[in-house]
Amino acid sequence: MFATGENDYAINSVACRLLDVQELLSDTGLGRENHTIVGQGQLDAILNSRPEDRRAFIEEAAGILKHRRRKERAVRKLAQMDAHVERLTDVLRELRRNLRPLERQAEAAAKHAELQTQLREVRTIRALRTLDELTTRWDADEAGAARSDTQLQQLEAQLRTARASETAIEQVLADLEPKAEQVGQTHFRLANQAERFRGLGERIHERRRGLLEAVEEPVAGRDPLELRAQAEADQKAAARVEVQRQAARDALNSAVAARQLAEQRRRAHEQAAAAEARRRTEARERRLRWEAEVSALRSTLAQAAAEEGRLASQVSGSAARRGELTTDRDTLQAEIQRLDARAVALVKRLGSAEQLLERRRQDADAAVRHERDLERRRASLDARADALRAASREATEGSSALLAAAQSGAVQGVIGPLADHVRVADGLAKAVAAGLGPLGDALIVDSPAAATAAIEFVRHNRCGRALLLIDAGAEGGEPVPAPDLSCLAATPLVEALDAEPGVLAALTRGLHGVYFTEAVATAVELAQRFPELAFISRDGEVAGPRGWSGGSATVASAVLSRAAAEQAEEQLAEVAAELLQARAGVAEAEGKLAAAQRDFDAAAEALQESDNLITSAAERLKRLGKELQTCERELAMLTGQQADLEREVAARRQRLAALEVREESLREESLRDGAPVPLEVAGQDEEPGADLQAERLDDELTATREGEVQARLAAAAADQRADELGRRIGDLQREADEVELALAQRDERRRRRVAAIERCGELVALAEVALARAESSSLQAAHQRQLVGQARDEQQRQLGVVRMSIRGGDEEVAAVRERRHSEDLARQALRHDLEAATSRLRDELGVDPDAALRQARAAPEDGPLAADEQRGERLAEDEERLVRKVGLLGTINPLALEEFQQLEERHRFLTGQLEDLRASKRDLLTVIEAVDERIREVFTVAFSDVAAHFQRIFPRLFPGGEGRLFLTDADDLLASGVDVEARPAGKRVKRLSLLSGGERSLTALAVLFSIFAARPSPFYVLDEVEAALDDVNLQRLLDLVTDFRSTSQVIVITHQQRTMEIADCLYGVTMRADGVSAVVSQRLTEAVPAVR
Repeated sequence: MFATGENDYAINSVACRLLDVQELLSDTGLGRENHTIVGQGQLDAILNSRPEDRRAFIEEAAGILKHRRRKERAVRKLAQMDAHVERLTDVLRELRRNLRPLERQAEAAAKHAELQTQLREVRTIRALRTLDELTTRWDADEAGAARSDTQLQQLEAQLRTARASETAIEQVLADLEPKAEQVGQTHFRLANQAERFRGLGERIHERRRGLLEAVEEPVAGRDPLELRAQAEADQKAAARVEVQRQAARDALNSAVAARQLAEQRRRAHEQAAAAEARRRTEARERRLRWEAEVSALRSTLAQAAAEEGRLASQVSGSAARRGELTTDRDTLQAEIQRLDARAVALVKRLGSAEQLLERRRQDADAAVRHERDLERRRASLDARADALRAASREATEGSSALLAAAQSGAVQGVIGPLADHVRVADGLAKAVAAGLGPLGDALIVDSPAAATAAIEFVRHNRCGRALLLIDAGAEGGEPVPAPDLSCLAATPLVEALDAEPGVLAALTRGLHGVYFTEAVATAVELAQRFPELAFISRDGEVAGPRGWSGGSATVASAVLSRAAAEQAEEQLAEVAAELLQARAGVAEAEGKLAAAQRDFDAAAEALQESDNLITSAAERLKRLGKELQTCERELAMLTGQQADLEREVAARRQRLAALEVREESLREESLRDGAPVPLEVAGQDEEPGADLQAERLDDELTATREGEVQARLAAAAADQRADELGRRIGDLQREADEVELALAQRDERRRRRVAAIERCGELVALAEVALARAESSSLQAAHQRQLVGQARDEQQRQLGVVRMSIRGGDEEVAAVRERRHSEDLARQALRHDLEAATSRLRDELGVDPDAALRQARAAPEDGPLAADEQRGERLAEDEERLVRKVGLLGTINPLALEEFQQLEERHRFLTGQLEDLRASKRDLLTVIEAVDERIREVFTVAFSDVAAHFQRIFPRLFPGGEGRLFLTDADDLLASGVDVEARPAGKRVKRLSLLSGGERSLTALAVLFSIFAARPSPFYVLDEVEAALDDVNLQRLLDLVTDFRSTSQVIVITHQQRTMEIADCLYGVTMRADGVSAVVSQRLTEAVPAVR
């Protein structure tokens, strides 16, 4: 395999095909489809398959498969070859059918080519004559174009000078425009700033009034001096208690020392008495021990009784203290609940106040935004009105020059622009502008003489053109009445105008026959009915004898600009009134906002005070809870001590009763021992002094112990009293600190409020100063805006004069350009004809125009270009005649001759190819017959061998049974199938479907091993083929497998132990300790000696 993806194959270094390699491997038993590999489900497939499928196993083993595939390839090639032969036959038939018509077309094409050559010569001469004529005309037109260009350049130079002046004036206006806009914006900002300072001063006044009216809430709690005085008294009491506690501790130490000394003395006496008692009798020793124990128990019982009284007193005191603390806790909890209920109401109040404050703030913001919008709208309307006024004052160049001359006194009788003396009804400005047309920009003069002088002035100064309207009061005469069309929803347009009588009469004559209608459809309908009248809709669409006009663009007119300016001024007045109302609304909204802010602050302060009271009560409740827990712990401790003491007293009393009972037993024992004298008397006779000393020491020890107990009780009571005083002192000091902190915070708030009031006064003064400065600056800005406006108007007047001169120059340039354009159009048409003639010579006739024209001009006088009309007519007649002959030939295929030759050559080639295909078909049929004969021979021999081995192997697997293989159609060895008959011993059935599972498996194995024996292979693979066999049948199969061991290698995949025992080598898969599988192998020939 190469890097390009191509493959080369070789056998023994000889190049071959892939098919050769596959057939070679198949002959040795290797391949993708191999009978030597028997899978798990292949046994049932062999028995359940058709006889034709069983034949395939024998063919594969015999090597017939490669021959059958070779035959299949030959058959496929033969089928393809039949299709090719049929296709070639059809193609040849079609070629023969097309050859004859194509031959006739070739003859017509030759005749057509000859006529076309003659026609081309005639057309070439005529085209050269036309080209010569057009070239001569082109040269004459070029000279006229040069003269027009010179004149146009001179006019454009003059026009450029005028435009430079216009540009300079426009630049001045452009420089003034930002300044005017800046001055207007400055005036607007200063006025807005003055309003803001005015509103700011009012808000500061409101804030100062709110601070002055604020009331400080009193601080809750007792006087700190009283609390600290009580704490000092408790501290003095604590000092006294501390002295008492120290004295109690000293007394306790002394009592402990006395008790220890008494115990030492008692022990010393006991030691002495013990030394003496060794000389006494056993009965007296027992008596002494008994007395000592009884005495100790009685002393302990006395001390316990005293301790019980003390504990009972402490328990009753702790219980009373607990009751007081519980009562105080319940009272505080009730107070906290009351404060919580009040806090809920305050929270609702605060929420309502906050919502109201937010609404007031939104209202105030909306009012401020509305005020700013109105301010911007007022400024926009103001600017628009100024612009429209300026536009209404603008006129044509002639009108501007006349107005300037009238102002300087050079022209008399000019009253002014028509737009300044006419008022238009609301909503009809567009209709009036469309009806007036150019008359909207006219100037009013007082007499015809003044009109004549004005026209003469404009013409003399070359100022362009001017339209004049003579005042009818000076001219006299009555206007012609207009027909009444009110019944048709049409009124005279002049009724929409309001002016002085003379001007109105002049407009009546000027707008005679012009009517106003609401809808366009009405105007169109009336124009069709009254074609001599003009009708105008509200939107300015015109239908009349001078044409119809309309569209989305607005008609430019001074009257329309004046009407729009008046409408803008009316809107400006309305906006100014709305602005005053908006400012009042802003002030009102800010007042409501300040009131809502005060309500919100009051609610927040009340809620804060409530929270402080709740916090203070909660802290006191917490302290009471701690004291109550401490009291309960003390009460529980004392109760436990009392219970322990009661149990100890009961135990000691039981012990004392037992000792008293023991005294009687000691007496009886001494009588039994022969001592008639009582032990008490005997003891007294023997050691009276010792008994008295012991009793004295016991009394002393008892007294010291009682003193120690009393000292401990006194010390504990002093410690408890000192702890209680310390806690009370701490609570009083903390409460005093909290009250002092609250008072300090109240003073700080009061100080800040005073400072805020003073600051508000200062801010009010600053706001007043700023307001005065803003108003003064606003007045200065208004004056500056007026000056800039006057300068802009003067520049606009000068710009009108310059534009008038530019318009005159534009008209002259336009006339020259129009003439030049006409010449260019004629030259363009001439150029188009010249290019068409040139293109015809070059493209249609295949002649170089320049070379052919030079050659024709160089010819003699009677050449192609000779000025002879008869020659031109003869050329036209010749062309017509040739064209008629070409037309008589009809449609001509110019490629017919070439196509005829190609088609004839293709017919000869395809005929040869058809003969080659037929010869190849005969060869393939011969090959197929040879392959069929080879398959018959090989299959006959292979089937005979397999059938013989099956008759030998079947009895080995089924002792006493019979089986055979036979062909389903012995006459057709190429397609006959192979069937199986099997009859085990003891059964009469021969059909495979009636056998058991194990019998079916053995029968299939018999067929396979018969094929193996007939056509051996180097190796065989059996995949769990013995799974359905019992031990007897398994042994038979293993014996059969053993026979094949000498000639082939048998690979068996199995779970049967007996199958493994006959193997030479075992392979298995196991799992190692690290979780990875591994292959294990073992040769049984090596393992057997180790087992033995």
